[in-house]
Amino acid sequence: MKKFAQALVFYLTLPSIFIISILPWPILFLVSDFFFVIIYYIMAYRRKIVRTNLSNSFPEKSVKELKDIEFRFYRFFIDLTFETFKLFTLSSRQRYLHGKMDEGALALFADLYSKQKSIVMIMGHYGNWEYCPWGSPLHPAYQTYAIFHPLSSPFFNQWMLRFRTNTGCKLYPMAGTLKGMLANRHELNATLFISDQAPNPNGAAWLQFLNQETPVYTGPEKIAQKLNMAVVYGSMQRVKRGNYIFRVQLICEDASKTATGEITETHTRLLENDIQNVPEYWLWTHRRWKHKRPQRQINEG
Repeated sequence: MKKFAQALVFYLTLPSIFIISILPWPILFLVSDFFFVIIYYIMAYRRKIVRTNLSNSFPEKSVKELKDIEFRFYRFFIDLTFETFKLFTLSSRQRYLHGKMDEGALALFADLYSKQKSIVMIMGHYGNWEYCPWGSPLHPAYQTYAIFHPLSSPFFNQWMLRFRTNTGCKLYPMAGTLKGMLANRHELNATLFISDQAPNPNGAAWLQFLNQETPVYTGPEKIAQKLNMAVVYGSMQRVKRGNYIFRVQLICEDASKTATGEITETHTRLLENDIQNVPEYWLWTHRRWKHKRPQRQINEG
């Protein structure tokens, strides 16, 4: 019965997604503007979570400043949703026109490739991460991988897999990441992690992030150290609606030579800096601070 219900929802939704995806960009954003009014003013979707996250993250800002960020975030959030629907019918080449690598990223990847260094790329839910040009033929011929958390609906799961792999990128299911990376350790490759979700509080590193004690995944650092990989931070910077530039910053060329916690601290600070510079492009609807630090870790600290 559950599978039937999931199939029904998917096949009822699919025609609408397809119609949206074939709209010209200007009309797509007119539709986005219409839904913004519904989602923000009428439904007030997750507004309490967004306001709590913003006020805790920016205690120095006035109520007016926080409401301005909130407004701009929801405008972006609805755009992000419709931009993602657009991927359903975009070719990989059209996709690159809307999510380009800057010259610095191309140069860094070329340099690491010449040194035969496999890469761990760390990003956050900043900008439209679905437009990240990971797997692009424009940079050296790394085999690229991304970590994928399977969706509960197998139908929507297959739809997401389709446009996440049409650039030549392959996927590791989250639970099989380490096993897959160990199996491919002799291949020159690059693996993308989205690091700003809420991990299990018991195994996380606890850092100050946006003025709050925050659990952070340590897996990317540990794997990179184990496999002597280079580590790079990536960020999708919005140029205008539907258009992004992918910029990167090298954290280290060999993670095995870094101190414990150094990589995790660095990529957390880089993401924090992006958010502080232009806060509306981060995913404020996410319950990032739903976990509290375990008492055992507080006592040990």
